Amino acid sequence: MTLPTALRNIEDAGAAGGLFEVQLQTGPLKGHGMQAAVHGFSSSRLAAAMVAAALVASLAGCTSVPDPPDQQSPTAQSPTATATATASAPAQPAFVAVLEKYSERMRAGGATAVIIQMKSRVGEWSSAEGVRNLDTNEPVQLTDQTHVGDITMSMVAVSVLKLVEEGKIRLDDPIQDHLPDFESIIRPPGPITIRSLLSHRSGMPDYWGSPIDIGKGPFTHAERVSFVAGMPWTGGSGSLYSYSATNYAALALLVEKLRGKDIGAVIHDDSVEPLALQDTLMTGDEPGPRRMVHGYTRTEGGDLEDNALVPFHRGSPDTGMISTVPELNTYFAALQKGTLLTKQTLEEMHHPKYEQFGLGLVRRYDACSNNAYVGNIGVVRGYAALALISADGSRQVAMAVARAPKPDLIGFDDPQSIEMAEAAVDALNLAC
Repeated sequence: MTLPTALRNIEDAGAAGGLFEVQLQTGPLKGHGMQAAVHGFSSSRLAAAMVAAALVASLAGCTSVPDPPDQQSPTAQSPTATATATASAPAQPAFVAVLEKYSERMRAGGATAVIIQMKSRVGEWSSAEGVRNLDTNEPVQLTDQTHVGDITMSMVAVSVLKLVEEGKIRLDDPIQDHLPDFESIIRPPGPITIRSLLSHRSGMPDYWGSPIDIGKGPFTHAERVSFVAGMPWTGGSGSLYSYSATNYAALALLVEKLRGKDIGAVIHDDSVEPLALQDTLMTGDEPGPRRMVHGYTRTEGGDLEDNALVPFHRGSPDTGMISTVPELNTYFAALQKGTLLTKQTLEEMHHPKYEQFGLGLVRRYDACSNNAYVGNIGVVRGYAALALISADGSRQVAMAVARAPKPDLIGFDDPQSIEMAEAAVDALNLAC
């Protein structure tokens, strides 16, 4: 899983950095590309997807988070592309062409489904193209459920920050103060703060790079952490940014101990229920949703693999959530508006000091306002999903793709994922 230009974790040095950075290296990235190649299950790490090409810009001068306006009314749910322009401008907004072309390219390249919803003051637009699964060829719907990969981490981060707001923990507390068992699972180089885990600056190795055969799971959070025992750390708290899913396995252990519930139930209580989300849930042992989009890959031998609801995702704090494109937009709009967390906590989540990646959120440059888009992007085998919203809440986009069935590995340097992120930011920048 290599490209001549992939991302190096040098955000704090000021050269791209963060979740969507380009590493200037050759060879496997962070080890998990080789792991996926050996064991046939690729990482959900898409993290560096959005920095390709035109998206590198300094955020040091960004302002703090303003109060977003009320969320726009939802678009009509339709299996075909729809557009709603302002009354005074019946023509389609400029961003529509960008998103239409992106959807057309993905479908032409073999993607079995592409779902997009964009909301802005200059217009709203949604599209659902392709089929729900290849067995029935039912047309995909805007409200079909899909794996959202690393967007799960944003929801875990909200639950951690609710504990902070309640005074049960502090961001700069070492996790060992609240989770003594952490030391028995893995030998950290010193105190590891909750803040550093949330922002991927703990220096903890990524379990995707583990020499352990992680197979297809399912795994407990402690098992995911234990996979990196004996692996070298890049440092301790305050290290340079280094994306690691293991950080969120540790945070899930912390949340479950303090709440006395599994992480999926906590996310439901903290985020899903307050927003009345009907189709957002953690994968578990129960039967999957009927309206699930199926994402496919092919084995090296050419056999088609259906990756819907594979055991690996069950209860996973970095890949486990299922949602819909409209509900992703609802979630991030509510988060940005202050419905889930206080304004002070939001400012800490995506403070400019974090540059490209804050506390569970990515930050991308907003050319319209000289501020930032915030949200997340996630990839698991067969799927990609993205959600971004402007700091003032006036522009947002969510996307989900059931990718072309190929044996290719999925990771940070995945060209299709970079293209997805670029299309999203380009569209948002056309809706000023």
